[in-house]
Amino acid sequence: MFFSSKKKIKKRRDNLCKEADIFIQVHFVRERNSEKYKFNTLTLKSDPERDKVNEWYNAHNNPESYSEIVSAYYKDLGKETSVLFEKGVLEKDYFTKLEKSLSYIPSKGEAVIICFAFKLSFEASRALLKSAGYALTNSEKTDLIIRFFLENNNYNVHDLNYVLIKICDIKLRDIV
Repeated sequence: MFFSSKKKIKKRRDNLCKEADIFIQVHFVRERNSEKYKFNTLTLKSDPERDKVNEWYNAHNNPESYSEIVSAYYKDLGKETSVLFEKGVLEKDYFTKLEKSLSYIPSKGEAVIICFAFKLSFEASRALLKSAGYALTNSEKTDLIIRFFLENNNYNVHDLNYVLIKICDIKLRDIV
């Protein structure tokens, strides 16, 4: 029975790899300044999801630092830290670190783990990553895989790691 369950998980994850690979092929931009890809420089139109994120920031007095934003999400969601440690693969002292230093800058992988732990939308994740000095681009396969998971509301960090290792040979924690 246990073996059958492992097979199902592997099959599901392999399917995620195929879907993520297709997503990469569709969205990957190799040459930023190429005439062929100039359509990618269009300005963004109004987006209800982005507007929702902006409203959240306004309602929370526009927190700017990564630490302030994570603390605000943490308070909003009212989650016990043990749940976040299990889901997001966080260290036990993570929130203590944030409380001690408002200028704390995480690795990109760590910031993505927080996005997954709080089940943030793609737009909310972009805003949080920006506060830590990061972005999800269309020219990095790892970024596109993360975006694929966020856009499909798949917040399973273990599935994400599986796909990252299979396609890019890197774990989420190792993304800097």
